[in-house]
Amino acid sequence: MTKIEDLKGCFYPLSPKGISCLVGNLPWYYGTEYTNILFRADPAEVAKYLPEPLEPSPDPGLCYMAYSKWTSLSAGQKDMAEINPERTQYKEAAIWTGCSYKGVAGQICLHIWVDKDFSMARGWFMGFPKKLGQIEITEHQPRNPQMSPLGIGSILKGYATANGERLIEGSLEIEEAVRREDLPYPFGSPLFHIRYFPSIERDAPPSVLELVELGAEDVNYGKEIWKGKGSLKFFPSDIEDYAGLGPLEILGAYHYTSGYTFPGGKVLHNWVSPL
Repeated sequence: MTKIEDLKGCFYPLSPKGISCLVGNLPWYYGTEYTNILFRADPAEVAKYLPEPLEPSPDPGLCYMAYSKWTSLSAGQKDMAEINPERTQYKEAAIWTGCSYKGVAGQICLHIWVDKDFSMARGWFMGFPKKLGQIEITEHQPRNPQMSPLGIGSILKGYATANGERLIEGSLEIEEAVRREDLPYPFGSPLFHIRYFPSIERDAPPSVLELVELGAEDVNYGKEIWKGKGSLKFFPSDIEDYAGLGPLEILGAYHYTSGYTFPGGKVLHNWVSPL
């Protein structure tokens, strides 16, 4: 008779060999190219996303829109890029805001769209509110005769669509090179997320409802970090709930690359069974 231990996989679907699983075993390894637009939203609207014990950041209302290209690998599948590169590459568009937990300033992802199912599943595991969408980001190819090397004057654009709607578009016009230390908060700050999974029983408490901090090891940044003017536009939507987070002021935009290892996380607070 089959035992539950005989089914393998880090996430769905479980199977005898575990090969079909959408998500490989921890740790996970990431390399990312970002185009981020920093902006200020209504602090009262941002606060609606921050349940206790989370609190607003030291600069309430500070947010950024991130358009990003990712390459990821997992333990036991480190050669996946050579076997099936489609399972290692994806793009995301996300709204982030600063927040605070017990006096520690961090950040939380409020809305996010991704173009691959394995990234969405992995995101739910980590507490990202991921949904499927289509994300387009400027591909800068310096060997193209009409494209100069990435630098001052270059313009990068990103936008997201989902379910037939154009959602959010943003752009960066590069003005100067900056140092890693010049990247503003909340870039690079600790990630506090809400993991949620409802109960199958009607009117029962959620099976999972916890505040977590995501871990990061081997964090590194590319040599080129660019800053410039940013633009950002939120389009009306019949099925998305981001309108209240629309930009009141654009504070700048940045382009850079980074990488890290995700070893797991830590539960900070459990709303169902308090720690």
